[in-house]
Amino acid sequence: MTDRSYEDGKLVIRRHYKADREDVWDAITTPERLVRWFLPISGDLRVGGRYQLEGNAGGEIVRCDRPSEIGLTWEMGGGVTEVIVRLEEEGESTMLTLSHSPVPGELIPNASPTMWGLGAGWEMGLNALEKFLSGLLPEGNAQDWIATASPEDLMAAGVQAQQISDAWKEVLG
Repeated sequence: MTDRSYEDGKLVIRRHYKADREDVWDAITTPERLVRWFLPISGDLRVGGRYQLEGNAGGEIVRCDRPSEIGLTWEMGGGVTEVIVRLEEEGESTMLTLSHSPVPGELIPNASPTMWGLGAGWEMGLNALEKFLSGLLPEGNAQDWIATASPEDLMAAGVQAQQISDAWKEVLG
């Protein structure tokens, strides 16, 4: 289940994972694991260091409190925003809360079927994280298995991204 909210320019996504907090932390901060479900990352991956996600945003790591919170700047297209990911233990599970701000509301829904908004972009990644943590992803890097996905799988991903976008439109009113 995904909880979505948007208020005062802040996009917030909350997701529950059936994995302990250390495992989720490791999956979102270890380059060798991150590349399996998201994107290759390079740079100086510590507080004050700069990172770059291949073909996407880069920025600075501004906060790191293992295993509960990481904060970073999200620099893309000349803009600078802030992303904070918090992990809270819930028994043997973990609640992940991602906030991204400031974000104009018009950037959250999909602009077209092939141009996902921030809502679908983040959520499709968080869906892949869930599959990764559950052992349901193919071997190899995410970019490789996406590149070799069947037309049916790509169509299903497009439908899912549109459903997420529609859910965000409801949140935005």
